Amino acid sequence: MVGARARANPFRDATSVAMLRAVAGAHGEREAMVCGDERLTYADFVARIDRTAAGLAALGLTRGDRLAIWLPTRPSWFVAQQAAARLGVVVVALNPRYRAHELAYILAQSGSAALLLTDHLGPIDYFETLHEVVPELREATPGELQSARLPRLRHVLVDAEDPYPGCWRLADVVEAAAGGGDAGLDVPGPDDVFTILYTSGTTAFPKGALISHRNCVPHGWHCGEQLRLTPEDRVLHGLPAAGTWGGVNIPLTTWSHGAALVLMETWDPGRALALIERERCTVLNAVDTMLKPLLEHPDLDRYDRSSLRTGGFAAVGGGGHGLFEAVVERLGVRQAFQPYGMTEVNAMALFHDLDEPAASRAEPGIVPAPGLEVRVAHPETGRPCAPGEEGELQFRGRLVVRGYHDKPDETRAAFTADGWFRSGDLGVQDARGRTVFKGRLKETLRISHHMVAPGEIEAFLMTHPDIEQAFVVGVPDATTNEAPVAYVILRPHARLDEAALRAFCRGKIASYKIPRAVRFVQDVPRTPSPHGDKVQRVKLREQAIRELG
Repeated sequence: MVGARARANPFRDATSVAMLRAVAGAHGEREAMVCGDERLTYADFVARIDRTAAGLAALGLTRGDRLAIWLPTRPSWFVAQQAAARLGVVVVALNPRYRAHELAYILAQSGSAALLLTDHLGPIDYFETLHEVVPELREATPGELQSARLPRLRHVLVDAEDPYPGCWRLADVVEAAAGGGDAGLDVPGPDDVFTILYTSGTTAFPKGALISHRNCVPHGWHCGEQLRLTPEDRVLHGLPAAGTWGGVNIPLTTWSHGAALVLMETWDPGRALALIERERCTVLNAVDTMLKPLLEHPDLDRYDRSSLRTGGFAAVGGGGHGLFEAVVERLGVRQAFQPYGMTEVNAMALFHDLDEPAASRAEPGIVPAPGLEVRVAHPETGRPCAPGEEGELQFRGRLVVRGYHDKPDETRAAFTADGWFRSGDLGVQDARGRTVFKGRLKETLRISHHMVAPGEIEAFLMTHPDIEQAFVVGVPDATTNEAPVAYVILRPHARLDEAALRAFCRGKIASYKIPRAVRFVQDVPRTPSPHGDKVQRVKLREQAIRELG
């Protein structure tokens, strides 16, 4: 593994709870999680897992049942996750921003037997949404819910002080089971399903990827090695726990090395700066929609950020010219990097050596993690691409999920005949085998005989000093098959017109990449995802076709 300490993985065949028990044995008095005024040592963490597992078992939850968790990123999320894992109960991770139709679909499709939620998070009323889906809850007896829409759902647990009709208070369930005996230690094996993570599709209902312990636990340790984590590290964690990065990879990476997670229930840039200073955070993982307001915060230079060392940066909301460089130089994360990942192959599936030059660390991808192979293949023929030739990123190895919950057709379609997972992403490899992510295949423009990643044009447009963000989609063209159209968000008080922007492009990028039309907008369609609002390029393309006729 490039740049990592060369030693055997102690958790190669471990479940998540077995890993935590081993770490707690060595670092029991160290902090595992910090959230507000709450501080959990590793010994506290394991004890709470045991008590919560006993409570879940007392409700009748057993191996193979599904527990849906609909909470912000707080210690009880991870305690419940690991308590379920101890019993062999599979966690179904729910995005805090889900509305009724998403909640109903995933609870039904997963066959969840229990739901753990909070009551409020800022202006969000979770029960207002839940009652749309399960109106029977108001009249139900706790543990005896009978829902016409969700026939398998029996238990609703609330992580809150107030009681709610039809629900168990989580604290009461845990307290009632105290001293009730051993709930069963490490029932699952490493190949059993640990969690179901639903992909955030914008054009169809999401699919539930089946993540086993073997998919993610040893990978977390490898990532910690790559980041050179020690028990002295403190990881600021403001990403939602519903995703593969925020709910699986970052926690396992941190805990496998005895380091501490500093949690934020919701991302607030001012609060993040205060926590970096107070907790002496060394690692920050974030997406562009989190980092931009952090860098623009008026009090940025009032806070001590000298403890920051490394962390992953991902662009999901369009990024911006010079953003990565600002993270390195202005924010001070000197060993920041852009990894590549997706739900089906893990976050940080492709990562960097921290000693690479910053220009290399700015490229998304590079080296596959141990347990993963990557190739680039022609999307139509399956032919392996030559170095420098763009094609589909495909993966195989123990990090790749076995498939999707109760979707055999989609599972078969996701793999090639020789067993490689089709990512649907565009990438390229160089002669040294370095792999770089270029964009989504379905978003790639087919201009004459060229395949053009929209991000390539967008990155160039954002070098213009007046442009904040740019988004490029293709529209049908009788001569060239497709033509690029740009939607541009200007910086405050900027003045730029279409003719001037096209003139800026001439002679600097290939003529077929110059946008055929430019639209200046305040924003573009976006959809919530576990890692920030993603641009809905399908809707943007439909908008372009309507506007351009």
